[in-house]
Amino acid sequence: MQAHAATSLALLAGALACNGPTADSGFASSQPGPTSAPAGSSTEASEASGSGGRGSTASSEDSGAGTTEPLRDLGSSPDFGPDKPAGCKGKIDFLFLISRAGQMQTEQKQLLASFPAFIETIETMFPEFDTHIMVANPEGTWPGWGCEQDCKFNACSSEVQDYVCGPASYELVTDCDEVLGAGLLFNAGPDATNSPCSLAGGHRYMVTRDEPDPLAAFQCIARVGTYGYSPPFGDALIAALSPYLSVGECNRGFLRDDALLFITFISDTVDEESKTTPADWYKAIMKAKHGDPGAVITLFMTPQYVPNPPPGCTYDDDDKDKERLRELITMFPYHVEGDTCAPTYAPYFAAAAELVGEACASFAPQ
Repeated sequence: MQAHAATSLALLAGALACNGPTADSGFASSQPGPTSAPAGSSTEASEASGSGGRGSTASSEDSGAGTTEPLRDLGSSPDFGPDKPAGCKGKIDFLFLISRAGQMQTEQKQLLASFPAFIETIETMFPEFDTHIMVANPEGTWPGWGCEQDCKFNACSSEVQDYVCGPASYELVTDCDEVLGAGLLFNAGPDATNSPCSLAGGHRYMVTRDEPDPLAAFQCIARVGTYGYSPPFGDALIAALSPYLSVGECNRGFLRDDALLFITFISDTVDEESKTTPADWYKAIMKAKHGDPGAVITLFMTPQYVPNPPPGCTYDDDDKDKERLRELITMFPYHVEGDTCAPTYAPYFAAAAELVGEACASFAPQ
């Protein structure tokens, strides 16, 4: 397999502050990509999403690399009038699956830069909506155990900002912190929050209208760090939506029958780790939404396979045909694909959010 644009950062991806692991295979992004709004951004959402506002695929080449147009336009808020759409009852469940593989350092920085716009999009476009936001455990582990192994070398305590070695950290770990698909509250290791998140209501997900500071809460749960391997996203998705976690201790109350389900995947590696298949993932989503594909919006952030990738964007082009998550999202009428090499992911999120109005109009809650 031939890698492109190999940079010193890519070569150093395995030498994490915590000696954290890198993915066994895949590709890495080491520098921001285009500097202009990508096709599929909210400024172009209706055009990029195709006929009827359905599925779009935006690439870094589409985004007009080399221009200086700012990436801040969140588009216009859907004109729902005084009442929420009858279809989705003004409810959206946002599920994020974010890779914490070792080479995700650049993507974590770009994701961090996108947090304010993510929350602004939700607050601007859906001010009266009842929204839940959960970031699911992508591997079924707590990365802090890796740091604890390195603490004897002072690696985590000296090189990972804010991580505290010893019982002050690991005694705060709960059973749900190590369950595949459970909402993340305690992200640990390089580039992570390194302290447990305290969310309103004691949930493992945000209820945005109850959070005094939604941005701070989202930053806490979504800053997953870079101490992990290429995740089994498909398996994690099934687990996150499973009745076991939905009615059990970990994810109780997150998934609602009368809410749209908005799923966001962020990864720079293909999913070769899941033991299940895209057909299984689709069935799990359909079971959760009672067989209605129109009740689901999907956003997939992955390196775009273009002839001339942006400088510093490293990936392996031989993996492009193995991307099973792309197969999954295209099974749904409302989907957007974005570029992890983009300097911010906010326009892609806004483009997917623009599809909510159409999805709500056709959604018949069970």
